[in-house]
Amino acid sequence: MRQRGIDLPSLVIDSSMLQSQELRSYLQASPDNFAVLADYAWIEIYKQRTLEAIKHGLSVVGDFPDQLILLRANGEIIQLDPKEPDLRERMQFKGTADRIREMAAIFRSATVDDAVILRQLHGHWNFANSLLPVLIEGAVEIAASLPEMEEQMFTKAEVRIIRTSSRYSAAMMETIYGAAVQIWETLAQAYRLPWQNLGDGRVAQTYLFRYALGLVIHLLFRIRSGSQPVKRMDRMSNDMIDLSFCVYASYFDGFMTADEKARWIHANLVAALEAVSR
Repeated sequence: MRQRGIDLPSLVIDSSMLQSQELRSYLQASPDNFAVLADYAWIEIYKQRTLEAIKHGLSVVGDFPDQLILLRANGEIIQLDPKEPDLRERMQFKGTADRIREMAAIFRSATVDDAVILRQLHGHWNFANSLLPVLIEGAVEIAASLPEMEEQMFTKAEVRIIRTSSRYSAAMMETIYGAAVQIWETLAQAYRLPWQNLGDGRVAQTYLFRYALGLVIHLLFRIRSGSQPVKRMDRMSNDMIDLSFCVYASYFDGFMTADEKARWIHANLVAALEAVSR
């Protein structure tokens, strides 16, 4: 079986794009194009718990099992040591093509009254549901404090700069980075991860720092959109899942999504990480 090289193009796929013609066209364009699927993508496929939903969810990716990269569960990725080499490779499951091919074939041939398949489906759902990380709950709590964060971080003049898409000052950039570091330290301590004396380069490799930086960029999007109050925590939770997709995509070659906010956050997260690396 052909082994995937580190230099081959790989895009993280948003859940909403799993059955899209855009994804099919991307995978058909070249056998060297890879789709990266995070744990949340499987949650999206299995959450409806019906055979028809599974068949639909696998309708594209099931046709390209050799062009899929499956990421480990969010909680496992959070724990990866940034001091070890090949972080991106360590985020991935290996040898998954045959399992994907077999799974797609089983569900495509299944009938709605197939008791064995329904039990298997229920098991897949339970597994996918178990992947929902506690991180989302903590991030939603942080995100709920966005109005207070905005007031503490930025002056009225700086808020106007953000809303008019003007150039950020050096002081604003320092504020953004400093806030990300504080959030990262809080999350790292909550997960009992070493966070002191890593150095900026190592810190920037960690999932939790990128997530923290993404939270601050999410705040910037909120400000530029008029600082609307958070009214529904379910939508905020979905935003945090979208943010996880953005973070995953920052390790790979791009992000396939139809969501304007997620696209903006990903692009600015990548730009911010490049600035940190300089």
